[in-house]
Amino acid sequence: MTYDPDGDPAAFDPTDPDMVNAWLNDPVVNALHEDLGRQFRALPPEQQLAKLLPELENAQALYDHLAGTVAGAPADDPRRFLLITMGDQVESIRARINELGSSA
Repeated sequence: MTYDPDGDPAAFDPTDPDMVNAWLNDPVVNALHEDLGRQFRALPPEQQLAKLLPELENAQALYDHLAGTVAGAPADDPRRFLLITMGDQVESIRARINELGSSA
């Protein structure tokens, strides 16, 4: 199965290497993330913080779950690339919270 950006988000299976690879390389998904990021950064800092704090908790939980799932997978398993991307996202959320906290 491959990833369909117009399909049901619940159908995304992070344990399916083909789906993970398709998600990582999907231009629609990448453009959507960029658009949503711009809209979010335009919000006042207080609103951003209110949304980022629970998002950090959720992102960390998903990262931890996927890390456990791919622990024994081969080094070239596409899910490992997803794990790296998710780790980068967790760190980006933390960095943004720190930026907003210092400006608030």
